[in-house]
Amino acid sequence: MSYPSLEQYNNAFQRHATLLADAELKGGTLSTTSFGLPLAISGGFALTYTITAGPKKYAVRCFHRKSNELERRYQSISKRLAALRSPYFLDFQFQPQGIRVDGGIYPIVKMAWAKGETLGEFLEDNCSNAVALGKLSDALVAMAAMLEKERIAHGDLQTGNLMVSGGGSSVQLIDYDGMYVDEIKDLGSAEAGHLNFQHPQRKSANPFGPTLDRFSLISLYVALKALRADQSLWRTTNSEVDAILFRANDFADPRSSPVFALLAANSALAADAKNFAVVCMASIANAPSLADFIAGRSIPQTTSAIAFNGTAANAPKLGYIGAYDVLSGSDYEQCLKHVGDKVEVIGRIVEVNLARIKGSNKPYIFVNFGNWRGQIFKAAIWPEGMVVLKNRPDKSWEGKWVSITGMMDPPYSKTTSRFSYTHLSINITANGQMTLISEAEAQRRLAGPGVGSRVPIASNQDALARIKDQAMPTRAAPAPRPSAPVPRYAAPTPRPTSPPLTPNEAILAKIRATALQPMAGHQAPSAPPAGQPRYTQRPPMPSSPGSHQQHEGFLSKLFKFLFK
Repeated sequence: MSYPSLEQYNNAFQRHATLLADAELKGGTLSTTSFGLPLAISGGFALTYTITAGPKKYAVRCFHRKSNELERRYQSISKRLAALRSPYFLDFQFQPQGIRVDGGIYPIVKMAWAKGETLGEFLEDNCSNAVALGKLSDALVAMAAMLEKERIAHGDLQTGNLMVSGGGSSVQLIDYDGMYVDEIKDLGSAEAGHLNFQHPQRKSANPFGPTLDRFSLISLYVALKALRADQSLWRTTNSEVDAILFRANDFADPRSSPVFALLAANSALAADAKNFAVVCMASIANAPSLADFIAGRSIPQTTSAIAFNGTAANAPKLGYIGAYDVLSGSDYEQCLKHVGDKVEVIGRIVEVNLARIKGSNKPYIFVNFGNWRGQIFKAAIWPEGMVVLKNRPDKSWEGKWVSITGMMDPPYSKTTSRFSYTHLSINITANGQMTLISEAEAQRRLAGPGVGSRVPIASNQDALARIKDQAMPTRAAPAPRPSAPVPRYAAPTPRPTSPPLTPNEAILAKIRATALQPMAGHQAPSAPPAGQPRYTQRPPMPSSPGSHQQHEGFLSKLFKFLFK
């Protein structure tokens, strides 16, 4: 079965009272954006919508990716959890004929709404609260004991799937797409989980059993213990909602990890740091239970001493391992291919525009990664996001590099006699979705994973100089790019003609071209005219050159030729 797209589900939920099968959901109120459009959250195989029916609130999960034996998987999980009646899990119903979309009938999961806030949001607010961290650690230890006793596993324990309430004393699990129960052990794993909370072998070994959550629980326990011992570690390790002290890079090479080195230098954390490093380097099958790890039991054996050398002067050579697909904010076509997916977008901010919604006068912010008159990606902070964010972008952010995580919303297009534009966006609704990073870190993330030596990242001036050299009329046609990944930042050697641009220099070129080049014959205003309609979802615009209706100067045409 192929499932509907985000746009198709959004259109259906605008008529949820007609197209949903469940009577309670049909009569409920759908959560929407400030412009009345369905508010969807992406995660795993499903899109999640929120419906309030009287005093009750539900998460309605709609599948947009294939999962093996979906109905059997969910029915078995539902039966097991119903018998367990554990406070760590929510009541839910799998409805095989839950919604009609464009003439087809598709399943949904109707799940009770979890209380509290996500683990990531809780830690953003309480990373320096030792009492709250202690309560949370105790709650995780108790939950881990229950999972071991009942021989079940969530499969994707991470900051977005753990809900925290009671000041840290209570936790609940949500999103059961990858859950293990004995009744479906023959189906195999449905997902690999969030990389920043999984063993390095999780994806390659692809295990499916009751011990799936052991590594994730150990990583969270060690992180919480470390924060209680040294609250500055949150800032020092650049922690955020999707990465609590550790990242996938640290697990893949603990000996060169600056995070492991920091923990090992603290006498209160040194033993845990060493033991956790051993767990990372051992087979995933040998991960101990959390109770055994805390007691120092069943730690895998190692044949060599563990020495940490991850200092600032001896930085790891491992490339960036992103939890989601990493996209360039200047590459509209690349972003368009990921509509409906949760992604990480890296880009240099061209413009921050603060405006107000006509009628309600509520404020919103657009963070643009190109000239708004063209096809661009942007971050949208609507009134509901403005209320939540502690650190709101302003004009001082222009020219800086950021990492943005979230679901890529469908494009919105508008054409008049004066202008034409098509915008893709990520809706910012929580702290930690948008993080300022250095240009060097931006280039590292855009380069992607890989192991090996790299020369220092070229400066902007060096990259721009090469771009100018290669833009000369006498330049030969560029060689075709290989489709497979190639090593980045190989040291250039002298040659008669200029070498081809590296992938990140190409990205820099596009960013500079978008940010610095004025529109031919126009003085671009700072924002679209007030009162224009926004975010009515439409099918993606054609990607052919003819669909882009703005005027093109010489450099624009030249860059299209160079980077097509």
